[in-house]
Amino acid sequence: MTTETPQLNNHKQNCGSASAESKPACVIPSVSNFAEGKAEHPPMHNGEQNREQKMITDKTYRYDDEFKAKARAHQFAFRENVLNDFYDEKNPQVILTPDAAKKGLIFCDTYRDFIQKKRAFGTSALFSNMLRSEHIPYNIFTPMEKDKLAATALFNEVIGGGILRIDNIYIEFAGKSPKRSEYLKDGTSFDTFIEYTTTEDDKGGIGIEVKYTENGYRIRDKEKKDIKNPNGRYRQVSEESNYFIPSLDISSFIKANHLRQIWRNHILGYSMLRKGEIKRFHYIHLYPEGNKHFHQYAIPEYKQLLTEKGCNSFIDLTYESLFKLIDSCFKQDEQKEWLEYLKKRYIVEL
Repeated sequence: MTTETPQLNNHKQNCGSASAESKPACVIPSVSNFAEGKAEHPPMHNGEQNREQKMITDKTYRYDDEFKAKARAHQFAFRENVLNDFYDEKNPQVILTPDAAKKGLIFCDTYRDFIQKKRAFGTSALFSNMLRSEHIPYNIFTPMEKDKLAATALFNEVIGGGILRIDNIYIEFAGKSPKRSEYLKDGTSFDTFIEYTTTEDDKGGIGIEVKYTENGYRIRDKEKKDIKNPNGRYRQVSEESNYFIPSLDISSFIKANHLRQIWRNHILGYSMLRKGEIKRFHYIHLYPEGNKHFHQYAIPEYKQLLTEKGCNSFIDLTYESLFKLIDSCFKQDEQKEWLEYLKKRYIVEL
């Protein structure tokens, strides 16, 4: 690769690079879908009105973008109206009470017992923070383990065929070797990894990054140093992959907070190919359509940096599109319950 750097869109809004003062004020949704149909309350006295207004204020965060503000209200309504759990002292975070977290209420009730066999429940953010995405791979992908035939049909649709059978579905996967030095020498991992056998009887893999309201992230010192290193693993793997246009200098990613994680996950997959663990790889970036950071900015810009080979291994997929595929491939009654949960839980009306 040459050192000529293409002009990356310096898109800072909502991607962690701007200061809090420079971020846009939130747009507060006036009503949540789950609030519809509730009985009308009698007129409130001034004291009750003040308490009601304080409760609304405590459930908003001034630096939310439009989608995150609506998703926050959506998750608050789900927690209170569906799960009947209240933990207002943690507002504006949408947090489950410790007791609810230990019961695994953050997970789909249809498959909660199955998920618990994979991961003992606790009180950390994974089990309590309803607005973050850490728990979402368990709700979307772990149930697919119970019907790998349907999962095979689904992922064949997503990547365009070539899957004979799904072998394993992993949550938080960074490669089979415990040695990070054999990959990117960092902590990069996939939220979900689909291991499969190809129709040519080889091993294939699909790495998936799951987002909800998140955007980009600020760079850390070690990562910046590794990107700058002309002989470092990042540069070596990026160049060897032939995923990227020749004019790309990866040092551009130091300032591109909105693109850096997408790039790292993409080349993590290539490092698995390079090591010989798999013969075929696709990377999926999964996010809700309402998350404009990815839908309108980061994903279109990232695609401009890719060669034909890079484009063929990269898939951007919205929750909405994935849920339609689930509907077409998973037909059992409990699977229909699961799909309805996913739509009710994560789809935010815009």
